[in-house]
Amino acid sequence: MNIKLAIADDHPLVAQGISKMLARYPQVEIRAYYPTGAALLAGLAEEQPDVLLLDIHFPDTTGNELVRTIIPKYPELKILVLTSVDDPYEVQDMIQKGCLGYVQKTIASESLVKAIETVYYGEQFLEPALKEALVQAMLQPGQKKPENIRLTNREQEILELICEGLTNMDIGQKLFLSHRTIENYRVSLYEKFNVSNTAQLVKIAVQHKFVK
Repeated sequence: MNIKLAIADDHPLVAQGISKMLARYPQVEIRAYYPTGAALLAGLAEEQPDVLLLDIHFPDTTGNELVRTIIPKYPELKILVLTSVDDPYEVQDMIQKGCLGYVQKTIASESLVKAIETVYYGEQFLEPALKEALVQAMLQPGQKKPENIRLTNREQEILELICEGLTNMDIGQKLFLSHRTIENYRVSLYEKFNVSNTAQLVKIAVQHKFVK
């Protein structure tokens, strides 16, 4: 068995650590590393690995957006989410979108290899704690509680600017990010807060003190 693996993560040190961790497992061959969403999509157009280790947040896009693009285009590609985000609703969302596994960056090397092998064979892999949290979330559909929502620093920054009434273009100019990047973050915030428009997002964010 020789599993071709690609790593998509915007932190080079994380990718280096994963590469070093997996170096003693000959059944796993790391073929590529992608630090941005754009680099990942360009790389997949040239060569597809068997398994993709995918983080959720990138400077230019989100894991949610990437999965929407990748899975329909490369249905044979097995995606294993590797992130520091442990929100069960995020887990549920990524699994529903077609990812086969979801693990945290604190995972032990043996467990990571097991996860890679499991999704390689087309089976689902979730860490026990995440699986239990996911089961509870699925038993309460539509009950996403604001206190369970976890935002990255960048998401928090963009949420505050949205609540100030800034447009995507305004936010992009202020943060030196593209209009498309801001739109991706806005969509990600909609999904996390389980809303469909800016008015609902602002209302919940203010009510539950995500912004001052």
